[in-house]
Amino acid sequence: MTVRHELKTDPEVFQAVWDEKKNFEIRFNDRNFQIGEAIDLLETKYTGAEMKAGKPLEYTGRKIGVEIGYILKGPVYGLADGWVIMDISAR
Repeated sequence: MTVRHELKTDPEVFQAVWDEKKNFEIRFNDRNFQIGEAIDLLETKYTGAEMKAGKPLEYTGRKIGVEIGYILKGPVYGLADGWVIMDISAR
């Protein structure tokens, strides 16, 4: 069974993936991401900064399914320890 992660995604970033302009994710690796795992990116109505300032967590209903093709783990090249850059491609 393939592991599937659901990740909240800010509207601007979601749109860039939707438009196939962005093919990577930078995330804190609190889920021990692995190559070949599936990610469902869920578009939020508000940005993370707006939600920290008091806006509620609401989803737009748009979702993109992607697969992890490569993972670069920090600390390396300015990427902090515990963080990853993942190559993602639509499934």
